[in-house]
Amino acid sequence: MKYAFVFATAIAVAGFTTAPSSAADVSPTAPSDGKQAPKIAPEEEAFFESKIRPLLIEHCYECHSRQSGESSGELFVDAADSLRTGGTSGPALVPGDPEASLMIKAVRYDDAEYEMPPTGKLDESEIKLLEQWIQMGAPDPRNSIAEPPQKTSPMDIDPRSHWAFKAPQRFRGDVAVGEDDCDVMDAIARALADDEGVALSDRCDDQTLIRRLYHDLTGLPPTITQINAFVASSDTDKHFRLVDQLLASPQFAERFARHWMDVARYADTIGYALAGKERRLQGSDRYRDWLIRAFATDIPLDQMIRLQLAADRFDPANKNGDLDAMGFLTVGRRFLNRYDTIDDRIDVITRGLMGMTVACARCHDHKFDPIPTTDYYSLLGILQSSETPEDAASPLALVDRAKPADSHVFLRGQPGNRGETAPRQYLTALRKPDEPRFTDGSGRRELAERLASHENPLVARVFVNRIWMHLIGRPIVDSTSDFGVRTEAPPLVDVLDELAAEFAEHWSVKRLVRRIVTSRVYAQSAEPADDRALRLDPENRLAARGNRRRRDFESLRDSVLAVSGRLDRTIGGPPVEIHLASPSPRRTLYAMIDRQNLPSLFRTFDVASPDAHTPKRFFTTVPQQALFLMNHPQIGAFARSLAEQVETNRQDAAAQVDRMFERILSRPPSAGERGTCVAFLRQPAGQREQRFNPQLAWRYGTAPANAESRVTEFRPLAVFSGATWQDQDKLPATSELGYASIGAENGHPGRKHAVVRRWTAPASGRVTISGMVGHRNDQGDGVELAIWVGDRRLWRENQKSNNRPFRNLSADVAAGETVDFVVSPRASDSFDSFFLRCQVSLKSDHGEYFEGDSKRDFAGPIERGNEEPLSRLAQLAQTLLLSNEFVFVD
Repeated sequence: MKYAFVFATAIAVAGFTTAPSSAADVSPTAPSDGKQAPKIAPEEEAFFESKIRPLLIEHCYECHSRQSGESSGELFVDAADSLRTGGTSGPALVPGDPEASLMIKAVRYDDAEYEMPPTGKLDESEIKLLEQWIQMGAPDPRNSIAEPPQKTSPMDIDPRSHWAFKAPQRFRGDVAVGEDDCDVMDAIARALADDEGVALSDRCDDQTLIRRLYHDLTGLPPTITQINAFVASSDTDKHFRLVDQLLASPQFAERFARHWMDVARYADTIGYALAGKERRLQGSDRYRDWLIRAFATDIPLDQMIRLQLAADRFDPANKNGDLDAMGFLTVGRRFLNRYDTIDDRIDVITRGLMGMTVACARCHDHKFDPIPTTDYYSLLGILQSSETPEDAASPLALVDRAKPADSHVFLRGQPGNRGETAPRQYLTALRKPDEPRFTDGSGRRELAERLASHENPLVARVFVNRIWMHLIGRPIVDSTSDFGVRTEAPPLVDVLDELAAEFAEHWSVKRLVRRIVTSRVYAQSAEPADDRALRLDPENRLAARGNRRRRDFESLRDSVLAVSGRLDRTIGGPPVEIHLASPSPRRTLYAMIDRQNLPSLFRTFDVASPDAHTPKRFFTTVPQQALFLMNHPQIGAFARSLAEQVETNRQDAAAQVDRMFERILSRPPSAGERGTCVAFLRQPAGQREQRFNPQLAWRYGTAPANAESRVTEFRPLAVFSGATWQDQDKLPATSELGYASIGAENGHPGRKHAVVRRWTAPASGRVTISGMVGHRNDQGDGVELAIWVGDRRLWRENQKSNNRPFRNLSADVAAGETVDFVVSPRASDSFDSFFLRCQVSLKSDHGEYFEGDSKRDFAGPIERGNEEPLSRLAQLAQTLLLSNEFVFVD
């Protein structure tokens, strides 16, 4: 661990300017010529070399030496004179006087605000060594070191000198156009490849092209009928007509809404919350549904930007539902420190829309880009002058405060250490010299207008680069959210600028997508033209061939749903849990994204982290992906469903193989594949030992509330909504059960009914029960939890506005006996939402162990027969779902 940065910062921040007050305070070993330290006694030199220099090297050199090129707090410690001269606040030490030395004050933890190192004090022996050394006069035999050449400050960079800070222009060059070039960008890419000696790949076949188009524009696979019709068509415009058909489909809007949700760090919960605070982010799904509508109706991107930043100024009454667009700002993580929440919003605006890392200027001027700290606090002032209104038409909305105000710069990022005032205005690097500051309310509308301007050099480039990445398979600019001065112009910069300049004339996303997917570049085969092309351009930065791509998680799961005939194509709606044993038919776009407890399934398949803006997804290959497709109950359910549908045709084995290939791979099998698969189907399926399924041990129901909290009549809840068990499709139910419902960790009792989680013991033995119950609302009169094993009540407590654990409750249990967790209403069932997590462990009389976990095991209806081994035909279906041909696009 290196403490140098914080140590030097403490010295600089502390504000000390201690200097020698008399000749006696001056070290006799101080350098006399600025280059060479005077001679010191051999024992002093030995002490420094064996005790002090190792300390400085270990804790300071990384951030305070010429070799590292760092001088945090403008302090170098790699030469005697530098250490005595000190940093911005004066000497780090006073030779002969440890008590007056800033170094000693910091390591002793004398000042609570500047305790260094912050991760824990140095050993007392190390502190004593430093004190002893300074008391000796700080003898230091090291020579002066020549100062390194002064680095050019990023603040001195002329923004006009960087390619990305200049407005993109339509291509006006002279390039040869090939016979199969469909667009000027094809000719540009061809010329670049020719200059590098890289041969272009041929056009892909029609089967590959239609698969690409369906994947890229809808996230779903085409059927064999659709493929055959496209291949058989001799119409010269069939490519264009198919593109227009897909762009008009609702699935296009869903697909591109999910892409933008990565940029907007979408989630359905706020993240970490203190006990008692609701974690569900109310209205999150309204932002997702607004995005779907925006892409479906092709709202111009400049207008989308205005609405996502300042819809309160364009649709204040939410007549068009545009207040929900402000989820772009408000669906982010909610931090305990409000400045961290604002920092997150600054980051999503600047990196997400502009490709500029402004958040790096929170504590100091940007190290590489012309972004002074005042720029950061100009934006902080804008967002700090915005607030969430009470009783708003949308829970996602922000409005301007009645008295907007500029923010002070927080020196070194510390709110208690205020510097100059940063006026609310646009970024320095992109601002015109005479451009006025923002004065219209908070300044959000003015900021939105500035970003949405066709003169903005960054927004169109950044967005086009993201769309190119989704359609072509790799971005033109690799750092998709950083177009700063360290980002060199890419080889295809002329293609990027041509697309961006034209896009800024109309801002139509569909028009941009249409232009890219009807180009020659898009339709190239993924096979390199020759070995030389692969050797000269292994990363395909010249777009001389197609990029072989694997399906992202959403497309993979949705494709499985589609080929198995289970896909629910309903647009919009509340989020659903998709990782449970029983599969939800909803598209993956509608999955519940829980920031605090993101299911491992999402991480396994590289879904974007909801914690912060995601520039681009990374595609990893890990065993867990294949293991999910081989072992998860959902995949087994889909495979069984496919087998049942194929078997209903009463066809022979060969016909069943043909039908299975057509359903899953959208093609007939080859003769060799057919023969192998028929032989496989004729082999008897193996048997497997039946094992305890913890999900089947749980049941979810209600019982009439009574004075003893006893379950006198258990009635199973009839409907699984995708996230909760309840009595009817919508809550409150029209029946007497009202809001009665049970979720993975939550629930609500009915008006006169308790809700019951019931666990059935698979064997006789000793059961142990632990968990936590909570009522997290200041309103209402709370709920009651009773725990029963058979007819014995082990625990009973009322809960109101708090959490209560229960631990190690034990009882003997017989096989088939039930453990009931009964949550009852009290006098009123208003505000009775509760939290419940319970673990049950059973040691049987024969030494076996069985475990139940109410959250881990929570599931919807588990299909009959899911515990039976897969039939041979179902195994074939699962094998094809696992194949690279299905998992990869082409």
